[in-house]
Amino acid sequence: MTSHHISELEHTLAQLNLPEDIAIRAWQEQDFPAIQRLSEAKGWPTPSRRPEDALAGWRNSWPTLVAEADGEVIGFVRAWSDKHITTYIFELLIVEQWRGRGVGSSLLDACHALYPRARLEVSSTEHSSSFYRRYGFRDLGLTHRKSYV
Repeated sequence: MTSHHISELEHTLAQLNLPEDIAIRAWQEQDFPAIQRLSEAKGWPTPSRRPEDALAGWRNSWPTLVAEADGEVIGFVRAWSDKHITTYIFELLIVEQWRGRGVGSSLLDACHALYPRARLEVSSTEHSSSFYRRYGFRDLGLTHRKSYV
């Protein structure tokens, strides 16, 4: 992430109406243990089982944002954007007790506001698809994945 990304994000966040009790900021490497902990609790094993690869993924993605409350990471989004056509949301996770308070929507709003002409695309589980439908996403069918590691 560059200083340009940071200033672009600060400008974007200043224009959004975020919930008062949370802060959104660019992720930093010292956030990675919290990302691992939240991911493991959700049943997402990659950050803990393949930490070097997961950390490289975070370093090479943008926007990569965390949501905080009282200094604790309560959610995150890892995405990639071509800035013009598509922003792909790779991971969006909110701590269970913070769901329904606008944290996930705020993280998506920040991603979209950074690149307002780019559409948002996400693959979701059946459990999370209702959130995305409420946010205005359309179901386009199944996602397929083949892992090599």
